Amino acid sequence: MKKGDKVLGIIFPNMHDNAIGELTKLRTMASVPFGGRYRLIDFTLSEMVAAGIDDIGLIVKRNYMSLMDHLGSGRVYDLARKIGGLKVFPPFGETGVQIYTGKLQALSNVVGYIEKTGCDTVILADSGIVSAINYKDVLEQHVKSGAEITALYAKETIDPASKTDNVVFKVEEDSTISAVYINDDTTDVVCNSMFAYVIGTDLLLKLVKEGVKQGLTNFEADVLQKIVKEVKVCGYEYKGTLKRITSLKAYFDANLDMVNKETMKGLFSDHPVYTKIRDDAPVRYALGSEVKEVVCADGCYIEGYVENSVLFRGVKIGKGAIVRNCVLMQDTVVEDGVVLENVICDKDVVITKDKKLVGDENLPVFVEKAARV
Repeated sequence: MKKGDKVLGIIFPNMHDNAIGELTKLRTMASVPFGGRYRLIDFTLSEMVAAGIDDIGLIVKRNYMSLMDHLGSGRVYDLARKIGGLKVFPPFGETGVQIYTGKLQALSNVVGYIEKTGCDTVILADSGIVSAINYKDVLEQHVKSGAEITALYAKETIDPASKTDNVVFKVEEDSTISAVYINDDTTDVVCNSMFAYVIGTDLLLKLVKEGVKQGLTNFEADVLQKIVKEVKVCGYEYKGTLKRITSLKAYFDANLDMVNKETMKGLFSDHPVYTKIRDDAPVRYALGSEVKEVVCADGCYIEGYVENSVLFRGVKIGKGAIVRNCVLMQDTVVEDGVVLENVICDKDVVITKDKKLVGDENLPVFVEKAARV
């Protein structure tokens, strides 16, 4: 980017809520817990902050109270500022604003905000992907290529769970995107969109304003697919660690893969990932406890046996309890003698003494928030 150019980040926290309805009943996709201490929004925000972007807006749709509680003032991300910083735009925040059904409609609600920032370039990003994007490199390629829009993608096969929620690009040798396919059902390796775009502010505002006049709502289907022959759209191939949260099974697998050192290195070596601070004591391991291949956050107390699992902050594992292949969210209590295998527990769950819950690795058991089993 040229010196002095200003970049604005816009994030859509609700865009893929339906992918894991069990976890987004009371929260946005962006605020879904991940990896022991984080929320999905932390990875996207940290990527932008690492690139020096200090003006970021979140356009929320529903169930956003937990997200606002997690973000607070944005201080942990160094986004608590008088000018710029982190802003959350709730529905009906202004007169005439409507609940959006697509990204284009969401952007139409914040046109005034975009204009007021005076930014030259905008990065649009969804939630639902865990990655370590280097946006400095993306912005540099965007400028060098002379692209009007740069779309991020990864070469991979499409998860069957996202066959009705994917965007695939046809990318030429010079990185130009010549075609956009919506909800492709191929089983081949494709250039699968990461739902992240770099676009000039003037072009974005033009597309949004014209789209609203025509009653359009979806950025990819209603705009990008149609203008790809008219403006220069280039692709940026992301080759780093990538976890797509396309289903409860995908969420389960992505969390359990955090015990893999290469996955941890891929997500955390390029830049730090910031999250809400909770002042807990370090993990305590009682005499006779045993853990193997476990991600264990602060505040946990373990008296039993835990293997190949992710324990969020404040989880308690009782005496004689056996926990294998599980994702236990914040303040879950597993009492004495319990057996858990292939289980996901939402926050504040209590599994009472001597209970046994066993799921399949392809169909984990899910226990909803604050349940007592």
